[in-house]
Amino acid sequence: MERPLRRVLLVAGALATASLLSPVASAQPPGGRGRGMGMGGMMSHAALLRQEAVQADLGLSADQKSKVASELPQRGPGGGGGGGNPRDMTDEERRKWMEERRARQAEDDKKVAGLLDAKQLGRLKEIRIQALGAGALMDETVAKELGITDDQVSKLQAAMQSMRGQGGGDPAEMRRTMYTKALEMLSPEQKTKLEALRGAPFDTSKLQMRGPGGGGGRAL
Repeated sequence: MERPLRRVLLVAGALATASLLSPVASAQPPGGRGRGMGMGGMMSHAALLRQEAVQADLGLSADQKSKVASELPQRGPGGGGGGGNPRDMTDEERRKWMEERRARQAEDDKKVAGLLDAKQLGRLKEIRIQALGAGALMDETVAKELGITDDQVSKLQAAMQSMRGQGGGDPAEMRRTMYTKALEMLSPEQKTKLEALRGAPFDTSKLQMRGPGGGGGRAL
Protein backbone atom coordinates (compact mmCIF):
# COMPACT_ATOMS: atom_id res chain seq x y z
CA MET A 1 0.00 0.00 0.00
CA GLU A 2 1.34 3.43 -0.93
CA ARG A 3 2.35 5.60 2.02
CA PRO A 4 -0.16 8.46 1.37
CA LEU A 5 -3.05 6.00 1.10
CA ARG A 6 -1.92 4.19 4.25
CA ARG A 7 -1.92 7.51 6.13
CA VAL A 8 -5.42 8.32 4.87
CA LEU A 9 -6.73 4.92 5.96
CA LEU A 10 -5.15 5.21 9.39
CA VAL A 11 -6.64 8.64 9.92
CA ALA A 12 -10.05 7.61 8.64
CA GLY A 13 -10.06 4.55 10.87
CA ALA A 14 -9.36 6.73 13.90
CA LEU A 15 -12.15 9.25 13.35
CA ALA A 16 -14.72 7.47 15.48
CA THR A 17 -12.39 7.11 18.45
CA ALA A 18 -11.10 10.67 18.06
CA SER A 19 -14.65 12.00 18.18
CA LEU A 20 -15.10 10.50 21.64
CA LEU A 21 -12.07 12.34 22.97
CA SER A 22 -12.53 15.82 21.53
CA PRO A 23 -13.95 18.45 23.92
CA VAL A 24 -17.40 18.61 22.33
CA ALA A 25 -17.84 14.90 21.77
CA SER A 26 -20.04 12.87 24.10
CA ALA A 27 -22.28 15.88 24.71
CA GLN A 28 -25.15 13.65 23.65
CA PRO A 29 -26.52 11.14 26.16
CA PRO A 30 -25.20 7.56 25.84
CA GLY A 31 -26.62 6.04 22.69
CA GLY A 32 -27.51 9.46 21.28
CA ARG A 33 -27.50 9.82 17.52
CA GLY A 34 -25.19 12.81 17.64
CA ARG A 35 -22.13 10.75 18.53
CA GLY A 36 -19.50 10.39 15.85
CA MET A 37 -19.92 13.89 14.44
CA GLY A 38 -16.51 14.73 15.84
CA MET A 39 -13.93 15.65 13.25
CA GLY A 40 -16.11 15.21 10.19
CA GLY A 41 -19.08 17.31 11.30
CA MET A 42 -18.81 19.33 14.46
CA MET A 43 -15.07 19.84 14.09
CA SER A 44 -15.06 21.42 10.63
CA HIS A 45 -14.15 25.09 10.30
CA ALA A 46 -17.61 25.81 8.91
CA ALA A 47 -19.42 24.14 11.80
CA LEU A 48 -17.27 25.89 14.38
CA LEU A 49 -17.80 29.24 12.67
CA ARG A 50 -21.55 28.88 13.21
CA GLN A 51 -20.97 28.71 16.97
CA GLU A 52 -21.80 31.93 18.84
CA ALA A 53 -18.82 31.53 21.19
CA VAL A 54 -16.46 31.23 18.22
CA GLN A 55 -18.02 34.20 16.44
CA ALA A 56 -17.57 36.28 19.60
CA ASP A 57 -13.92 35.25 19.93
CA LEU A 58 -13.26 36.15 16.30
CA GLY A 59 -15.13 39.44 16.61
CA LEU A 60 -17.41 38.83 13.63
CA SER A 61 -19.40 41.79 12.37
CA ALA A 62 -23.17 41.67 11.94
CA ASP A 63 -22.67 41.37 8.18
CA GLN A 64 -20.25 38.45 8.60
CA LYS A 65 -22.65 36.65 10.93
CA SER A 66 -25.42 37.07 8.39
CA LYS A 67 -23.27 35.64 5.61
CA VAL A 68 -22.17 32.70 7.79
CA ALA A 69 -25.82 31.83 8.38
CA SER A 70 -26.76 32.08 4.71
CA GLU A 71 -23.67 30.76 2.91
CA LEU A 72 -22.36 27.89 5.04
CA PRO A 73 -24.32 24.65 4.66
CA GLN A 74 -25.39 22.56 7.63
CA ARG A 75 -23.55 19.26 7.44
CA GLY A 76 -24.78 16.04 8.97
CA PRO A 77 -22.68 13.43 10.80
CA GLY A 78 -19.37 12.84 9.05
CA GLY A 79 -19.51 16.25 7.41
CA GLY A 80 -22.51 15.63 5.19
CA GLY A 81 -23.05 13.34 2.23
CA GLY A 82 -22.86 9.58 2.60
CA GLY A 83 -23.22 8.23 6.11
CA GLY A 84 -21.84 5.13 7.71
CA ASN A 85 -19.15 4.39 10.23
CA PRO A 86 -15.62 4.27 8.74
CA ARG A 87 -14.71 1.49 11.17
CA ASP A 88 -17.26 -0.76 9.45
CA MET A 89 -16.06 -0.05 5.91
CA THR A 90 -13.71 -1.95 3.66
CA ASP A 91 -10.42 -0.25 2.77
CA GLU A 92 -11.83 0.83 -0.58
CA GLU A 93 -15.06 2.17 0.95
CA ARG A 94 -13.05 4.01 3.60
CA ARG A 95 -10.78 5.55 0.98
CA LYS A 96 -13.78 6.77 -1.03
CA TRP A 97 -15.49 8.05 2.14
CA MET A 98 -12.36 9.98 3.08
CA GLU A 99 -11.96 11.49 -0.40
CA GLU A 100 -15.58 12.65 -0.45
CA ARG A 101 -15.26 14.10 3.04
CA ARG A 102 -12.09 15.98 2.09
CA ALA A 103 -13.77 17.39 -1.02
CA ARG A 104 -16.75 18.67 0.97
CA GLN A 105 -14.48 20.17 3.61
CA ALA A 106 -12.33 21.87 0.98
CA GLU A 107 -15.46 23.42 -0.52
CA ASP A 108 -16.60 24.68 2.89
CA ASP A 109 -13.10 25.93 3.75
CA LYS A 110 -13.05 28.10 0.62
CA LYS A 111 -16.32 29.71 1.68
CA VAL A 112 -15.02 30.24 5.21
CA ALA A 113 -11.84 31.89 3.89
CA GLY A 114 -13.96 34.26 1.83
CA LEU A 115 -15.95 35.36 4.86
CA LEU A 116 -13.05 36.08 7.23
CA ASP A 117 -9.98 38.27 7.23
CA ALA A 118 -6.55 36.70 7.65
CA LYS A 119 -6.41 37.23 11.42
CA GLN A 120 -9.86 35.75 11.97
CA LEU A 121 -9.10 32.75 9.78
CA GLY A 122 -5.88 32.06 11.64
CA ARG A 123 -7.67 32.22 14.98
CA LEU A 124 -10.43 29.88 13.75
CA LYS A 125 -7.79 27.30 12.86
CA GLU A 126 -6.31 27.60 16.35
CA ILE A 127 -9.72 27.08 17.97
CA ARG A 128 -10.37 24.01 15.85
CA ILE A 129 -7.12 22.41 16.94
CA GLN A 130 -8.00 23.05 20.58
CA ALA A 131 -11.49 21.67 20.05
CA LEU A 132 -10.11 18.49 18.51
CA GLY A 133 -8.00 17.72 21.58
CA ALA A 134 -5.94 14.58 21.04
CA GLY A 135 -7.85 14.07 17.80
CA ALA A 136 -5.91 16.99 16.31
CA LEU A 137 -2.97 14.65 15.80
CA MET A 138 -5.18 12.50 13.57
CA ASP A 139 -6.09 15.48 11.40
CA GLU A 140 -4.26 15.32 8.08
CA THR A 141 -3.23 18.99 7.99
CA VAL A 142 -2.03 19.07 11.60
CA ALA A 143 -0.25 15.73 11.26
CA LYS A 144 1.62 17.02 8.21
CA GLU A 145 2.56 20.26 9.97
CA LEU A 146 3.91 18.39 12.99
CA GLY A 147 5.59 15.67 10.95
CA ILE A 148 3.59 12.90 12.63
CA THR A 149 4.93 9.50 11.60
CA ASP A 150 2.89 6.45 10.65
CA ASP A 151 4.16 4.78 13.82
CA GLN A 152 2.86 7.65 15.96
CA VAL A 153 -0.51 7.54 14.18
CA SER A 154 -0.79 3.81 14.84
CA LYS A 155 0.14 4.20 18.52
CA LEU A 156 -2.30 7.05 19.06
CA GLN A 157 -5.09 5.14 17.35
CA ALA A 158 -4.41 2.12 19.56
CA ALA A 159 -4.42 4.30 22.69
CA MET A 160 -7.73 5.88 21.69
CA GLN A 161 -9.32 2.51 21.02
CA SER A 162 -8.06 1.17 24.33
CA MET A 163 -9.47 4.11 26.27
CA ARG A 164 -12.77 3.93 24.44
CA GLY A 165 -12.97 0.24 25.27
CA GLN A 166 -12.66 0.99 28.98
CA GLY A 167 -15.74 3.23 28.97
CA GLY A 168 -17.67 4.29 32.03
CA GLY A 169 -15.32 7.11 32.98
CA ASP A 170 -15.86 10.84 33.08
CA PRO A 171 -15.64 12.03 29.44
CA ALA A 172 -13.82 15.26 30.35
CA GLU A 173 -11.25 13.37 32.39
CA MET A 174 -10.83 10.80 29.61
CA ARG A 175 -10.14 13.57 27.13
CA ARG A 176 -7.56 15.16 29.40
CA THR A 177 -5.90 11.79 29.95
CA MET A 178 -5.85 11.03 26.23
CA TYR A 179 -4.38 14.42 25.42
CA THR A 180 -1.65 13.83 28.01
CA LYS A 181 -0.92 10.43 26.47
CA ALA A 182 -0.83 12.00 23.01
CA LEU A 183 1.72 14.59 24.13
CA GLU A 184 3.93 11.81 25.48
CA MET A 185 4.10 10.36 21.97
CA LEU A 186 5.45 13.61 20.52
CA SER A 187 9.02 14.80 20.29
CA PRO A 188 9.95 18.09 22.03
CA GLU A 189 9.94 19.84 18.65
CA GLN A 190 6.50 18.47 17.81
CA LYS A 191 5.13 19.62 21.18
CA THR A 192 6.44 23.13 20.58
CA LYS A 193 4.85 23.24 17.13
CA LEU A 194 1.52 21.96 18.48
CA GLU A 195 1.48 24.61 21.21
CA ALA A 196 2.06 27.29 18.58
CA LEU A 197 -0.73 25.89 16.39
CA ARG A 198 -3.17 25.95 19.32
CA GLY A 199 -2.64 29.66 19.97
CA ALA A 200 -4.22 31.52 22.89
CA PRO A 201 -6.52 29.37 25.07
CA PHE A 202 -10.18 29.11 24.05
CA ASP A 203 -12.85 27.88 26.46
CA THR A 204 -14.11 24.84 24.55
CA SER A 205 -16.79 24.27 27.21
CA LYS A 206 -18.71 27.08 25.49
CA LEU A 207 -19.12 25.01 22.35
CA GLN A 208 -22.47 23.44 21.60
CA MET A 209 -23.20 20.37 19.52
CA ARG A 210 -26.46 19.42 17.93
CA GLY A 211 -27.18 15.98 16.57
CA PRO A 212 -29.07 15.20 13.37
CA GLY A 213 -32.24 14.68 15.33
CA GLY A 214 -32.14 18.27 16.56
CA GLY A 215 -31.12 17.46 20.12
CA GLY A 216 -28.28 19.46 21.53
CA GLY A 217 -26.04 19.67 24.51
CA ARG A 218 -23.29 21.74 26.01
CA ALA A 219 -19.78 20.45 25.77
CA LEU A 220 -18.31 19.16 28.98
